[in-house]
Amino acid sequence: MPASRFGAPFVYDMVVDDMTGLDIRIVRATPDMAGYVDRLRPNLVVKARVKVSMCGDNYDFDVDSVQQPYEKAEVCCPDRAYLGRDDAAIYLAFIEEQLVGQVCVQEDHNNMARVWGLRVEHGHLHHGIATLLMNTVKAWALARRLHWLRAETQDIHVTACMFYRDYGFVIGGFDRFYLQATPGSEDETAIVWYLEV
Repeated sequence: MPASRFGAPFVYDMVVDDMTGLDIRIVRATPDMAGYVDRLRPNLVVKARVKVSMCGDNYDFDVDSVQQPYEKAEVCCPDRAYLGRDDAAIYLAFIEEQLVGQVCVQEDHNNMARVWGLRVEHGHLHHGIATLLMNTVKAWALARRLHWLRAETQDIHVTACMFYRDYGFVIGGFDRFYLQATPGSEDETAIVWYLEV
């Protein structure tokens, strides 16, 4: 295992990507690593949107192109506020010393694990980083005897929706009005995903 300034106690998992040979380390963030948390917040270029519909007894989605692609600045939420909490964890993915991914998880009031902030650096997509982060979240939830994961996306996050579906999540519902009072997101649809683990 390559040396890390975070030390062995913080290394949660490591895999080697077969395509690139990259060592991907997953680290549970501690308060002294706050400077890494929330770094991966690029603006999003919206080129398509997800359209949810019924497919038999379940929801599924199609992807529709937008007529005029546009850039959307992501709203900054203070994820670092969850560092050091007993009911939450933030996991970071590194290749050598470069931050390439992040995910947050918290025990929710309904005995589920709420997942948010799953991000992967654009230059490192399709290397299994999101899957490894989600596997880590599943292990965290199971260790706390939480057998459901709950995540939320917006219809403009097509890549995220495709990842959740491919990972095994199902759409539990969607809300066209949830973001009406959020400046810049008034016309977006919130989509809620669930996974039994």
